[in-house]
Amino acid sequence: MLKLEFGVENAKEISAALALVENLPVYLNPLVREWAGRTTSTWLWGMKNYVSPPPGSTYQRTGELGNNWGYREVGPGQFSFENSSDHAQLVVGEDQAWMHRGRWWQAAERIDEHIVELALLLTEKLSQWPQG
Repeated sequence: MLKLEFGVENAKEISAALALVENLPVYLNPLVREWAGRTTSTWLWGMKNYVSPPPGSTYQRTGELGNNWGYREVGPGQFSFENSSDHAQLVVGEDQAWMHRGRWWQAAERIDEHIVELALLLTEKLSQWPQG
């Protein structure tokens, strides 16, 4: 009779390591939340982030666009940047209105400019990752 067995060496250690990885989003969540908050308040929120008005413009800005920025946690380590202003998509969205295109920044690009900062923070935090 031929008996064939398969096994995994260090199965307990591998299982423990996988359990740690499963908790990675929860472990990183506070850091990502802090980054999302700082990115929102520094680079999106408020009239300080508005572009200069075009020459000769008499339009009085209300601050509605700048004051409606926020972020929301959609899952552990996952955040969404949002603006509840009715005209946000036309001004800073991917489908900007013609009069804003090339003058106003796009929100996604502005956030992307700070992803390197997040990557550096994550790298530092991962270096402190519990070894189990």
